[in-house]
Amino acid sequence: MTISRSLKISSLAAAAALMLAGCTAAESGSQGAGDEPKDEAGFTLPSDLREPTGEFGALKNLVPDDEDGIWIAAGSGQVAPLQYVPEGSSEIIGLVADLTAEYAHRLGLELQIEQVSGGGVMPGVESGRYDAALASGDFIERRGTASFVDILKGGTALLGNTQAPADITGVDDLCGHSLAVTISSIQQTRAEEENATCIDAGEEPIDVQPYDTVQAAILAVQSQQAEVAWSDISPINVVLAETPGQFELVGDLMWYAPYGVAIAVERTGMTEAVQAALQSMHDDGTYQEILERWGSESLALDEIEINGSEF
Repeated sequence: MTISRSLKISSLAAAAALMLAGCTAAESGSQGAGDEPKDEAGFTLPSDLREPTGEFGALKNLVPDDEDGIWIAAGSGQVAPLQYVPEGSSEIIGLVADLTAEYAHRLGLELQIEQVSGGGVMPGVESGRYDAALASGDFIERRGTASFVDILKGGTALLGNTQAPADITGVDDLCGHSLAVTISSIQQTRAEEENATCIDAGEEPIDVQPYDTVQAAILAVQSQQAEVAWSDISPINVVLAETPGQFELVGDLMWYAPYGVAIAVERTGMTEAVQAALQSMHDDGTYQEILERWGSESLALDEIEINGSEF
């Protein structure tokens, strides 16, 4: 498998190790501990990409004849445990990477994973530079240019520092508080909307602090530069598991649009082929086995749909 990368980052697992060492957000580029991360129950995040187990090319007949046999999937590589680059590695691994490797294998495709900035993934898919986004939010407003094969439940949550608890019980309480978000994320968009609501209501504005990575946003909370971080549920789950007692959920989980494999809207044949391959994985238990490998069973969908989101 070929993995192309444009920059080196630390995984959230490494970020958690940095937090334990007492680093500040300004030190987020430092090297972390080399040991594999474990939570209190002894769960260890995998350190490699899972080898596909299905028959290679079993569903190749579903691939349109005009396809070249190479599948280029793009992702930010910055969201553990979904897709990230472990410290000392040059390969994107994670739950979504494992699912991608398996469905591409069953379709008889040579997989290439490209690491790009989060803001460049969807434009690259829409222009044809990439065949798919590893995983992107299936929002109805995006369907003019892309179709989504939904693969995982999606949601967001607020994360706070137990050592400096904020007077916040949910998103509606953010006026006058500081909030760390990731640049180009749905959380940044929502935070800006919430900030406008605060100002229109005559309340104090939200101090919205955008960071390049989820890791940096969480480190801002650890160092008390921000009171809470707003991020996807999956990376927050990793941090809570690996740094027990340091962080806490603030308010309720907010289920949102599912993650989907985003494919240019005109490539109907490939969208249907990817859906069929993923559904075959769901039917034979491989889908569930991969989610269990990453401790993410709670993100399982009941079925694999195309454009199944209502958001």
